[in-house]
Amino acid sequence: YHEYLLLIDAHAAPLEQAAASVKAVASSDELRAESDGARLLINLKRASALDAETVARLRALPGVTGCIALDPILPTRSWGGCSVPFSNAAGLLEYAKQDGRPLWELAARYESVRGNTTEEDIFNKMDRLVGIMEKAVEDGLAGTEYADRILGPQAHLIDAGQRNRTLLPNDLFNNVTKYITAIMEVKSAMGVIVAAPTAGSCGGLPGTLIGVGRTLGLPREEIVKAMLAAGLIGVFIAESATFAAEVAGCQVECGAGSGMAAAGVALMLGGTVAQCLDAASMALQNITGLACDPVANRVEVPCLGKNIMCGFNAVACANMALAGFDKVIPLDETIAAVYDVGLMLPLDLRCTLGGLGKTPASFAIRKRLS
Repeated sequence: YHEYLLLIDAHAAPLEQAAASVKAVASSDELRAESDGARLLINLKRASALDAETVARLRALPGVTGCIALDPILPTRSWGGCSVPFSNAAGLLEYAKQDGRPLWELAARYESVRGNTTEEDIFNKMDRLVGIMEKAVEDGLAGTEYADRILGPQAHLIDAGQRNRTLLPNDLFNNVTKYITAIMEVKSAMGVIVAAPTAGSCGGLPGTLIGVGRTLGLPREEIVKAMLAAGLIGVFIAESATFAAEVAGCQVECGAGSGMAAAGVALMLGGTVAQCLDAASMALQNITGLACDPVANRVEVPCLGKNIMCGFNAVACANMALAGFDKVIPLDETIAAVYDVGLMLPLDLRCTLGGLGKTPASFAIRKRLS
């Protein structure tokens, strides 16, 4: 929102009267008012900015001692009266029966309603995000330098292994490995990445979709469409669970990225809405209970390997869904189960100091880097 904070002397007007005066001057999507006895604080939220004349009228209201305007930070605006067409997988499936469009278009539809904008604008926003992801791949492959980290550059080793014929001859899996590693290395070198869905899991989703898209020779716009589809799975996870490993372990970071990527890969291969959701459900089922146990409190090890593993999991589950495998548990129920398991994980396995994080090697690395 565009937000306006009005500080008002409580002696000038009662709280309700002051709020009514503010409403008379400026409409809002949301208005909150509170008092500490001596002062009133009114928070006005709007989808669009107020003009200078209206702000001046607010400042001139009785008792106003301060008015602060705050511009939105996030690129997508909130707005009053928003009613999204669906908020979970079951709702999406029902909506898709009437709409009939592929998952990426339904994702654009959801985001356009949520952000009060056009589907074209949503596609262009995702196109820019994919551009950032692709640049992270290229920057990582070019090599990164940063002293305060555990792992040095390794993405280039995949190409070397392929040239020397020391790796399994599988271009898809080797490209996915290389791209995920490149993005993770840019992250560790404090470069620009997209937290998709988090910084610790920033490589799995984009590395997989870009790797699959390029290996198959697909147009770049197909990667953008796949990312939109993946994002919609992320919406469902955010709505019913969390992306925080501190709350529910790595299953909601790398694991969530894997479920999102599975839907995106399935879409790339022509999957229906139901097949994309099934792919996501199976991918999430496969990572239930995944702990978060970073070595030396750095988001590098075993984070890199988990990102790569979840990329392969996504590809496998996309194939399984497209082949007609039975997902057994619907996506919404899978998300709820993953969250439930996460809350039962010991605190030591939720991004603190358990598992690999408390090994002698981890403590030695921590001492060396501190």
